[in-house]
Amino acid sequence: MNPLLIAMLLLPLSQGPGNNAAVQAGKTLWDINNTCRSCHGAAGEGGFGPDLAGHTLTPAQFLRAVRKPWGIMPTYTADKNFKDEEIGQIAAFLSSLPKVAEPAPWRTPVPVNASAGQALQIAHGCGQCHGPAMATPRRDAGGEGADFDWFKGMVYNHTTAMCSGGRVVPECDRDRLRMGNYSNSRMPEVVLRQIWDFMTVETGLRVPVAGQISAGTAGDRGVTFTLKVVNEGIRGKGLTAENLNISVALAPGATVAATTGAGYQGVRRNATANADTAVWQLPRLGPGDEQTYTITVAGSAAATGITGGTIAWAKPALGDGTGEQLALAAPR
Repeated sequence: MNPLLIAMLLLPLSQGPGNNAAVQAGKTLWDINNTCRSCHGAAGEGGFGPDLAGHTLTPAQFLRAVRKPWGIMPTYTADKNFKDEEIGQIAAFLSSLPKVAEPAPWRTPVPVNASAGQALQIAHGCGQCHGPAMATPRRDAGGEGADFDWFKGMVYNHTTAMCSGGRVVPECDRDRLRMGNYSNSRMPEVVLRQIWDFMTVETGLRVPVAGQISAGTAGDRGVTFTLKVVNEGIRGKGLTAENLNISVALAPGATVAATTGAGYQGVRRNATANADTAVWQLPRLGPGDEQTYTITVAGSAAATGITGGTIAWAKPALGDGTGEQLALAAPR
């Protein structure tokens, strides 16, 4: 589309404070997109990316900055990220904000003792959204049984690769993905290789194990809670968790009346949690596999007898040789 025509179409939507509907719509879009805020600040005050609060860019300039960014920022597409009208609304919201005296600091600074790979991933923007350890991308890669080519695709062609290959990703159920596509010229493959080594060799890919304890159901013997443990990786591709230890913490005054599920080890005292815990052991949990356990709690605290729990697995070990542990929330 002709840039001048785009500017004319967006102009009524992007005049800042005078257009309350556009400003409010832009605020809603800004608030739900953590990727923008991670680099440009929650209130457009800047950080890793430039400050945008009170900007004076024209609609065409703002649109071009999103569609064809000139720095490390990824390209945001109209079909998967933001439509032209939405970009105009975001521009209107940001222009309505007061300017800042100076940009805020980076959301994720480079640690003093950072390795070369970790420093590169933070300095190229990855760490501003994904944190210093890249925990979520490592989990996604583990669920895919990913290699370096997968990683390149996710970075350079994110809007296409994110929702392909049988992945179960919440963002793919919506019209808008959070991340755009990075440029090979701005983030060269040699940089990606060092970031990939940081994710795989130095820190280690993660198994996407998840668990949930359901609300209790009252019965003759007490209150029964159901615990589901699942490996959310792609069957036949993802990593397998091995030597799992599953524990459910009991409230003071609660006792175990019955359990179901293979591998039950009984009740043990957990000194760290300062609680008695019902424990199951599971040899392995492959990608796509799910295990269901129940625990019936009796006693004076039966109704609120479960206070949470953990799922720990020893293999595959992380880069430092340790296993992983996932906290389970108390049932609601």
